Amino acid sequence: MAGFQTGNYKIPSSSKSTVSENLANEIKTQFVNDRENRFQLFLLSSGIRRKYLDKKTNKYSDEFQNWYLKYGLSDFFGSTSNFTKYAGCGEVVNYVATKTSNPEKYLKQLPVSVGALYEISIILKMNKDIFAICLQFTVTRKTLAEEKHDWKTVKPPLINPQATELKVRTWRRKWETPPPEKQKRTDKRTMPFITIKCSGELYDFDKKTGDKTGCLDLEQVEKLLKLVQKHFDTSNMKQFKIENNLDQLTEGYIKRRDANDPANKIPKKKSVKKTAKTKSVKA
Repeated sequence: MAGFQTGNYKIPSSSKSTVSENLANEIKTQFVNDRENRFQLFLLSSGIRRKYLDKKTNKYSDEFQNWYLKYGLSDFFGSTSNFTKYAGCGEVVNYVATKTSNPEKYLKQLPVSVGALYEISIILKMNKDIFAICLQFTVTRKTLAEEKHDWKTVKPPLINPQATELKVRTWRRKWETPPPEKQKRTDKRTMPFITIKCSGELYDFDKKTGDKTGCLDLEQVEKLLKLVQKHFDTSNMKQFKIENNLDQLTEGYIKRRDANDPANKIPKKKSVKKTAKTKSVKA
């Protein structure tokens, strides 16, 4: 595979940067091509995953792992868990293109970032009806038991080109575990009671491969919070209040993960050969 032609990466001259209809059309074409290329990459990744993922063990086959290692694909995708996110994005693109009433309209609504689109793929996997609503609105509910006709829907839709991973992930968390209603009277629940702290290793990532390291991952934090929240409901709402910093932790996690993601770095020409000899791939 040919390396990057560094001579092509220069800021264009003043004459080529002059605002005009042609310049506007060139920019639009670049955006359309970028979206098309990424969507095709997502779909290809999804097809590979479907073929080489063992559904019983939820692990990739040895054939896939050897291929991934031999050709240095970790320089592009990062770890295989990150490759799985690309595949999840492909599931969304495929569903919107083949199962929705207006594929052309809704494909344009999809964000192109891997993080945001992968979070959207979790919504699709969770509930296709909710996914369809999210193409039209941003929907919220006060409790898990709240009837559908009482849900609050507003514009713009949750699934839109500007949707970020943090926004979609935060929405999903609140949808799965709605926060308790605020007290109308003066809140007297101000006395400190319990403090739960998590390990700073939540933010640890391998600087070379982008793989998650350390004893704690974000999914574990979310899981523990859900477990704690189960003990707080209307029966003890007046006595106790639970507060959390999950939004801030999630934002910090995403920033540090993306900073160490090889997919966000320009791969070097020589790194492919070196990777094929030295790097190992985890399932």
